[in-house]
Amino acid sequence: MARTVIDELVRGGVSRAIVAPGSRSAALALAIADHPGLDLLVALDERSAGFLALGIGRGGGGPAVVVVTSGTAVANLLPAVVEADLGKVPMLVVTADRPVELKDVGANQTIDQPGIFGARVRWSCDLPAAEDRPDSNPLWRSSLARAVATARGLGGSPGAVHVNLAFREPLVPATDDGRTVSVEYTSPTDGRPGDRPWAEVKVDPPGVPVMALPDELDVERGVVVVGDSRFAVSAAILADQQGWPLLAEPQSGVRHGAGYVREDGLRAAPSISTYHHLLDHGRLREVLEPDVVVRVGRAVLSRSLDAYCNSAGRLVVVDPDGWSDPGRSADMVLRAVVVSPRLDPSPQTEWQAEWARFDGPVRRVIDGVLDQLSVPTEPRTARDAARAAGDCGRLVVASSMPIRDLNMFMEPLRLSVHSNRGASGIDGYVSTALGIATVDGPVPVALAGDLSMLHDSNGFLTEPRPDCVFVVVNNDGGGIFSFLPQATLPEHFERLFGTPHRRSFAALARFHGVGHEVVETSDRLVPAIEEGRAASGIHLIEVRTEREANVEIHRGIGEGVRMAIDALLED
Repeated sequence: MARTVIDELVRGGVSRAIVAPGSRSAALALAIADHPGLDLLVALDERSAGFLALGIGRGGGGPAVVVVTSGTAVANLLPAVVEADLGKVPMLVVTADRPVELKDVGANQTIDQPGIFGARVRWSCDLPAAEDRPDSNPLWRSSLARAVATARGLGGSPGAVHVNLAFREPLVPATDDGRTVSVEYTSPTDGRPGDRPWAEVKVDPPGVPVMALPDELDVERGVVVVGDSRFAVSAAILADQQGWPLLAEPQSGVRHGAGYVREDGLRAAPSISTYHHLLDHGRLREVLEPDVVVRVGRAVLSRSLDAYCNSAGRLVVVDPDGWSDPGRSADMVLRAVVVSPRLDPSPQTEWQAEWARFDGPVRRVIDGVLDQLSVPTEPRTARDAARAAGDCGRLVVASSMPIRDLNMFMEPLRLSVHSNRGASGIDGYVSTALGIATVDGPVPVALAGDLSMLHDSNGFLTEPRPDCVFVVVNNDGGGIFSFLPQATLPEHFERLFGTPHRRSFAALARFHGVGHEVVETSDRLVPAIEEGRAASGIHLIEVRTEREANVEIHRGIGEGVRMAIDALLED
């Protein structure tokens, strides 16, 4: 059964597998190791194994299959499954289970595994222990063919699929434990001729109804806001064609600058990279009031942008997979927007020029302040890490402050930005980054806070390890809480929210056998990243900051921006 299941996964296009050690899953592990069509990663921690598979899927190499043994090993996959669900990332979870005769009788390492992930998976399948029957092969192969297709988006959006397989002893081909006797399997287990999958399913793109932008929305003062969405490129083209400004979160992949050439070969209008700061200015927000905002995907990194969307004359949400309207302000929901990719962009409109009149000077104010700071800071670290990732590079960003700093300070760049923003958790960050790093492409730069790194330091217990450069901002705790109301509770703040860890990243790097460097000055970061990317292996670059000083730097930049906008409004 194990060999047949793994063979069918490969026939369906699965090329990477992550295995966590275990006894009940031994047959699956052996089948994976023996199959020439699979690249094998071994992870000691099941939670990390799940996020490795998630990273592979997020980086475009999925769905990958993660295999674990029975019991709490299965439960440890839930965080990655949740992120795959909300982030629309394809992933295959294959879990080994006890046979039915060992259920509910106190057998060791036995829990109720079928349905354990609930509605978080796109489909689940529970296959009984193998029996030597002619109809077993079609059952196994058709089930796995369906699992792969469903993970890729059959019938909806991509996500995780759970296949639970029961195994009786013996768990390896030969045993001398005196309890079981290995019996030869005689029924046929052949797949389709020509290495074809049992059932070929076309999922490109996932089938969803589509609608063109209604004529009533063809207005002058429109704005396109785009978050993490498979329609991000279409959103950018829509902004070009309508002559509307494009406000793109970093992970959308379309925060591009002047001179950017679209995927269809046409030159695109630049996006507005400073929108968070522009819309944080009350008077300017009134000047830039739109008639309609078209929001594509979830865009939740900026409170000022969120308020701007919710107060617009009309808010149109484009979401093929759900109902993305946390402010309950949308008056129209579209499943998709159809655009003609070869249509030339419109010449810059007065409306776009008005946004650009503020965007350029504010960009210069931000960069001017950051460039003057010789001591490493979190805003400059985010901006420079993106710079160092390079044109057409890959940047993996942790949740909490790093992704917000990137949103506030990243320049327009042609860059693939990956972040677990489905559930916005910090867990599994190291493993997600390493999963992305296994997918062919430039060596990724991975930007994280210290708690994200420590939370998933077990992710380094993976073999083989791909090349990756980690940049960790070490402010000895949870820096984001210094910006939240909890900071006004000094008697409890440090213990409950600041949570200083007082741990050495140099010691962590030595323990895991990875390179380590402390960046002492701001201008050292980019060269250190470039050196790490040029070398092989994993490198950890540490940037030490202070939480209270970081708040003051943010406030100082904000004040400089406000003064620049005030001056422009007076012109």
